[in-house]
Amino acid sequence: MEDSFRNHLRCLVDSAFLESIETKEALRLEASGLILDMALVIDEAFRGGRKLFIFGNGGSAADSQHLAAEFVNRFQRERPPLPALALTVDTSVLTSISNDYLFEDIFLKQLTALGQPGDVALGISTSGRSPNVLKGLKWASEHGIRTLGFSGPVETEMDLCCDFTLHVPSKVTARIQESHITAGHIICALTEEMLFADFNGEDA
Repeated sequence: MEDSFRNHLRCLVDSAFLESIETKEALRLEASGLILDMALVIDEAFRGGRKLFIFGNGGSAADSQHLAAEFVNRFQRERPPLPALALTVDTSVLTSISNDYLFEDIFLKQLTALGQPGDVALGISTSGRSPNVLKGLKWASEHGIRTLGFSGPVETEMDLCCDFTLHVPSKVTARIQESHITAGHIICALTEEMLFADFNGEDA
């Protein structure tokens, strides 16, 4: 590999790191309180014996599964499992709904079957415009389920469906996704802290 091309690639590496750092720093300044508010909603639901549903498409589907696993298994503390479900994992459900009805209904139908008032629905969409995510959030908001959204930089219909919406200040999909998973990890950590630690930092 020529040195000039290697230097070009190295610049791309540095640029990606810096762009990600700058996006997350901007998000920290703009949304720390909002992230705490989202964690408080989830904490209240878990304390009441309710569930957290997480859903999105593509990379956001993977993030949904990732975050559900952190709640169900563990994040940083040894503690009891927490009732979180990713609505992106049952291929028979997803394909049957898509085949018999509409792809837009894949999350709506699962929430209709499984959701109860007091549960929480977290929809993830880098654009904030994914029809199936919006359809699920809209139904949830109309049926007593608390609604949270992870989105991109601009307000969309998602904001009308959600109690709280996290907007990542970037137009680059990769940076938005990286910030979504960071925010999700923080929410996991906050939820564990509220549920399983006292104010002295000892296990409750």
